[in-house]
Amino acid sequence: MHKRWLIVACTVALLAGCATVTNPVSGERERAVMDESSEVAEGRKAHEQVIKEYTVLANPPLQAYVNEIGQRFARQSHRQQLEWHFTVLDSPEVNAFALPGGYIYVTRGIMAYLDSEADLAAVIGHEIGHVTARHSAQRATRQQVASIGVVAATILGAVVEGVTSIGGAGQMASQASQGVAAGYVASYSRDQESQADRLGAEYLSRVNLDPKKMVDVIGVL
Repeated sequence: MHKRWLIVACTVALLAGCATVTNPVSGERERAVMDESSEVAEGRKAHEQVIKEYTVLANPPLQAYVNEIGQRFARQSHRQQLEWHFTVLDSPEVNAFALPGGYIYVTRGIMAYLDSEADLAAVIGHEIGHVTARHSAQRATRQQVASIGVVAATILGAVVEGVTSIGGAGQMASQASQGVAAGYVASYSRDQESQADRLGAEYLSRVNLDPKKMVDVIGVL
């Protein structure tokens, strides 16, 4: 019996690092490993790595143009209080992405595929949606929960080995859980991508742009 309580105690200890926060978009309470200040800190730290890996496009007028569009959307978003940052990267990749805490990036490669300011706005709106809905924080929380499963399975395997002397049970349980964890936290879920699309369309309408533009850029994204 004490073995089962050992597993429970381990799980509770790992979950203790989570806080309960209100999602700005849904208004629902959710468990999270990152509150807003942690999101901003993580985003700032990751931003330093991004600008080391990529080169910031040396085009001040274009940077100012993209920033102006982004800030206009941010003022209409569910997280107006964040300090938002919008950066064009000098990369031929067709890509746009967001970091937690309000850091948004578009590449010169994706801009070459966009036909209008509204298309660019839709891309930026989609990425803002990921931030406002706290998708990175949700993914980080899932990762920690998945790691709890790895630890619990490892302990459970050790218990099985200790009681029944079945060699290798702990290793098998750990490997199985790690496989599940890797698949679970690999990327944004389809639901999160769809929510970012909906939020991007909503933000387009809030700045008097056609929300149907979101449909035009989904293929590019």
